[in-house]
Formats: sequence, C-alpha cells, structure tokens
Amino acid sequence: MKFRIFNSNHLIKASYFNAIIVLVRAISGIITSKIIALFLGPSGLALLGNLRSFTQTASSITAEGYHNATIRYVAEYNEDELKRSKTIATVFQLSLGLALLIGIILWVFSSIWSSVLFKTESYAYVIKTLAIGLPFFSYNLLVIYVLNGMERYKKLVIVNSILSIGNMLITVFFTIKFGLQGALIGIIIGPIIVFIINFFALREKRIILFYAFKFELFSIKALKNISIYFLMAAYSTVVVSITFLLIRNLIIENLSVEEAGYWEAMNRISSFYLMFFISLTSFYLLPRLSKTNSFEIFKKEVKSFYILIIPLIIIAFTLIYFLRYFLLNFLLSEEFIPTSELFFWRLIGDFINVIAIVLVKQFHAKLLFKSYLFTNGLLSLMYFCLSYFFIDIYGLVGVVKAYAFSYMVYLPIVIFFIYNYYKQNKNNLV
Repeated sequence: MKFRIFNSNHLIKASYFNAIIVLVRAISGIITSKIIALFLGPSGLALLGNLRSFTQTASSITAEGYHNATIRYVAEYNEDELKRSKTIATVFQLSLGLALLIGIILWVFSSIWSSVLFKTESYAYVIKTLAIGLPFFSYNLLVIYVLNGMERYKKLVIVNSILSIGNMLITVFFTIKFGLQGALIGIIIGPIIVFIINFFALREKRIILFYAFKFELFSIKALKNISIYFLMAAYSTVVVSITFLLIRNLIIENLSVEEAGYWEAMNRISSFYLMFFISLTSFYLLPRLSKTNSFEIFKKEVKSFYILIIPLIIIAFTLIYFLRYFLLNFLLSEEFIPTSELFFWRLIGDFINVIAIVLVKQFHAKLLFKSYLFTNGLLSLMYFCLSYFFIDIYGLVGVVKAYAFSYMVYLPIVIFFIYNYYKQNKNNLV
C-alpha cells in the first residue's frame, strides 16, 4: 500500500471532522454534568463516577479493548475486502460472546457489585440493567471504530453525534425525573436506545452490524491479531479504572465524599478539554503509523502532529486556567468552586499526558506489547502510591500533584522504549 510521508490536507480534514465529533460530545457531556451537578451535587457525581469506571471496565473487555486493533486492521486491509470483512466479523462475534458471558456474571452477582460500587445492595437492579445493555453499548463503540478505520468521516460524525446527543437527552431526562436512581439507569439505558437509532442512521453501512452473525467469516488469524491489542487495551482500562476507584475511595476515607466529588468534577472537566487532542491521535495518527515502519516517517508524522497541537494546547490550557472559576460555575455549580484549587497541577499533568499519548500510539501501531504493559502499569502504580502519600501532606491537591509527577516520569520512559524499538530494528531507521 502506498504511503505518503505527510499530507497536511489529510490531517486538516481529519482534524475538522474530529473537531465536530469532539464539540458535540463535549457539549453533550457539559450539559449532562451541569444537570447532574445541580440535581445531585458532589456526592452524586462521585457515585456516578464509580458506575462509569465500572462500566468502562466491562466495556474494555467487550468493545474498547478492540479499539486500536479494529482501526489498525480495517485501515490496513482497506483494499482487501475479504480480510477486512473477516476482521470486522471476528471483532463483532468476539464482542457478542464476551458481552453475554460478562452479562451473566453481572446479573448473578449484582448485589455484590452494588455493595462494592455504592456501599449498598439497593442498586443491584442498576447492575442487572447494565448486564442487559452491555451488548448494545459495545456495538455502538465497535461501529465507530470500523468507520474510523475505513476513514468514513462523515458517517462517523453522524453516528458519534447520535450517540453523544442521545445519551445526553436520556440521562438528563432520567436525572431530572428520578434523581440519582434515574441518573444511574439513564447512563445504561441511553446506549440501548441509541443503538436502535443508529441502526437506521447507518443506512447502507448497517450491514456492518450483521457481521456478528456471519460465522463463516470468523478468522483465527484475525483473532490472534486482535487478541494482543485486546490484552493491551483491556489491561490499560482495567488498571486505570481500578486505580481511579482506589483513589476515589482513598479520598472518601481520608477526606470526604464531597472532596471525592470535587476530584471527580476535575476529571470530568479534564475529559472535556482533552477530547480533541487525544481522540485525534486515534482518528488520524494511528492509521498513519500503522502503514509504515520507517523511523524517518514516524518522526515526520509526530513532528507535524506536535506542530499542530502543542500551540493549541498551550493557548487552550492557559485560557482554561484563568477562566476556571467561570467554567466551574458554568459547567457545574457554585458547590464545586473548591475544585479550582486542582486546575494548576492537573493542567500540567494533562499537557504531558497528551505529549506522551502521541508517542504511545506507536506502541499500538507496532504491537510493542511488553513496553505498553510495563509503562502503563508503572504509571498507574505511581499515581496511586504518590496519591496515597501526598494526600496526607497536601490534602486533595496532593492527588493532582501525584498525577502530574507520575506523567513527568512516564514520558521519558515512553521515549526510551520507542527509541530502543527502532535501535533494535536498525533497518527501519532510514
């Protein structure tokens, strides 16, 4: 397959469509967070954070674990219809099987999961609802990954927008109508309804969904290709989710549930402004890096990407810091003003985070499995351990300091592993 070193028009086009997706997702997330903050307060936001972490852990096994694999191989086999079809079919069938298996586990042990997440068995019905909705939630994500790999940007914008707006409307309605219980259910019910809407919105591309039942296309080779990516992504998501869960509980035990709500609010706001930069690495960079083994091309792609995003990050983060009080009032409520103390160190950590993620995409593109496991495991371990020690010294600010210091150590380690990869593959250095 012919690969052009750097196509600025292609990056600009990808950035344009990615910006639309991120804008819709951010606005939807902002409205949802605002309503939750007004109706449920910091403690409600903290409990919803636990459910989101738990849902993300489950979906890492049934969908998000195939994110980079799906994008890479669909892009790589874009001119080979049979290989591409086998990849898509294998991903969808694997996802369905695991979603059904995990759904049974969630249903049977729903009371236990409820106690772990919410300190009461009263929300077992929420876990049972998640068990039913997991296949739909997973398929919404898989369709997005396939369209991303195929570089069908316009269709990708439509499907993503329906997912974001649909989830927002349903969660907001349930929160206003039924309070915390409604918010918990709305987060899960939303993807089920959105799946039905997207089925019609996909039009000719809805055939993608039927690959789940074309068992003759299931491929052992495709499964092997996917499995490594799955282990990488599932490992990362599970480790991150557990780390966040442990830190959230650490804050609750050492400070208060309200303080945990402020930290969760910072995480939510961070996710809004990071959306554009991080999603663009998968949207544009991963398919490009997957098509080349040249160190020179890798450097040019990364350099060009940095030239685009670093000035934007500096401008955006500076504005966010000085407008933090306004943002907290606008996005959440006056109850969350104490969150303003967390912005400085969180922004520093997020800046290094984006710089690092651009490079980490090479781990996915070249299947640097051991390097990925080591660096991500070390990052999460550092984040938790530093939070454990810093929280006694600095209070809640210690947690965001731990976040920033963890990424300061993480970035040079990532650079070392990538350089070492190319040093061991000297033929790719030219």
